[in-house]
Amino acid sequence: MENSKKNPLTVIACGGSGGHFYPGLSVARKLYNAGCDIILVVTEKEVDQVVTGAEHGIRVERMPAVGFSKEHFFRFFINFFKSYRKARRLFASEHPGAVLGMGGFSSAPTVLAAPKKNCKSFIHEGNSIPGRANRLVAPFVHTCFIHFPDSASMLRSHHKLVTGMPVRDVFVPMNEDGVKGCRMALGLNPDLPTLLVMGGSQGARAINHIMRDSLKKLKKKMPTLQIIHLTGKNDFAEIKKSYETKGIQALVKEYFSEMELAMGAATLIVSRSGASSLAESATMGVPSILIPLPSAADNHQYFNAAAFEKTGAAVILKQDTLTPDIFTGKVIELLRDGKRRLAMKKALSEWHEQEAAETVAKQIIETAFPDAGLNTDWSSEPIL
Repeated sequence: MENSKKNPLTVIACGGSGGHFYPGLSVARKLYNAGCDIILVVTEKEVDQVVTGAEHGIRVERMPAVGFSKEHFFRFFINFFKSYRKARRLFASEHPGAVLGMGGFSSAPTVLAAPKKNCKSFIHEGNSIPGRANRLVAPFVHTCFIHFPDSASMLRSHHKLVTGMPVRDVFVPMNEDGVKGCRMALGLNPDLPTLLVMGGSQGARAINHIMRDSLKKLKKKMPTLQIIHLTGKNDFAEIKKSYETKGIQALVKEYFSEMELAMGAATLIVSRSGASSLAESATMGVPSILIPLPSAADNHQYFNAAAFEKTGAAVILKQDTLTPDIFTGKVIELLRDGKRRLAMKKALSEWHEQEAAETVAKQIIETAFPDAGLNTDWSSEPIL
């Protein structure tokens, strides 16, 4: 399939997790609606098979997954080289004018393979502590787009721009009627408190297990509590059976593509602190209890969460000291304290960057395609 000669082409490398894919998709939609052709570069991992299944009008290319590991450095090097070589072949036939990497070692080979002539390359860093991959490629790109302002000093690049984290247009601030509508769409009672428990696009075993072990305590303290639990694939059967065995009704799914409904229905969220899910919850104004992943590279999830907690926008619970009593106590405390949640909602508005995707897309167009006559008025674009 050859790229159309009519429209400028942007390649966006955003595979490896939903936290990379969905922000990349948000920017892709802006560029597509402005008149660009788009190629999304994702990995062969199962999570990328799920998230790209519903995309229309955008071409998808798959590369070998590249995960950094000191224990398996040779395998990492081989896969990195395979992805780099495949990207070079792609660029030899398609000739992009812009390449954007959304972070992670799965995007790094594509960014480094970007043509040096007639092509501008960019990266987006979503975390408070930049990832190793973005630190590696930052000196070679035109511009680094940044979510957390404090991360700017850790990236060696001549051009840095704080844009916030791109989120899809379906994520919007919720009023009371909107919350009730989301609950009804999910088959829930519109008037009852609702807890959303999730661990990112691939699930989180520790969160699944602390929730499993706290179910009886939670329902005893708040019998009317409604629960939406997104488990990820690996723990789905076990967690679903746990609810059934305890006789507790809940909406339990391994993965849910319409996250705007799940978040929109929630009174409170329990989650990891990946940058993408933080941005989505901030956009919708839903308070969170954050349980950072201890093994995240450079402990970046903790620092993401700490930035939110410092402004009053979230509460941190550390995984290594978490017990069912501590977990239940904090969840019930926040569910019962409407004033506290209102204050958290106000603090979340300071993290809400609704136009982040537009800002990134506009900068790419102005830098890479200044004379292409692309339409950067997104006020009337369809919500996709």
